[in-house]
Amino acid sequence: MGTTEKLQVIKEVLANTFMLATARAQQYGLQFTYKSYPVEVEATDETEGFKAWHVDIMVKEAAYPEVIIQQFRYPRPDGIDAKNMEYHVLVEVIAAFTETSVFTWLQVGKMMNTDEDLQKQIINEATQSNFTTDEPKQDL
Repeated sequence: MGTTEKLQVIKEVLANTFMLATARAQQYGLQFTYKSYPVEVEATDETEGFKAWHVDIMVKEAAYPEVIIQQFRYPRPDGIDAKNMEYHVLVEVIAAFTETSVFTWLQVGKMMNTDEDLQKQIINEATQSNFTTDEPKQDL
């Protein structure tokens, strides 16, 4: 699979991920988007020029403007074309999302394992409300 095809696949995966996350968060008035783009800064007398690739992660809350909540910035080495650069940056972004999620789950698991008051509160909430897990939809 060539770079163009790999880039298209990863863009589709990321777009579908953001669409699904937005669909789940709409009940809270949230919309998630991202923007992936090249950056080129020309050299001046005081500074060196450089090339980079940025990915902005944005959230829009109902009645509020869109806000960048995270920006990933990667310097672009000489000799790498834009498609290869964007592909590698998007892989890094997905890895960062995964790392953050797994680390968060680990920390929550540790808290739940040691905090008896939190355990009781979770059990109480689960037994008194319509508590369900998100089950995968068959039509995906």
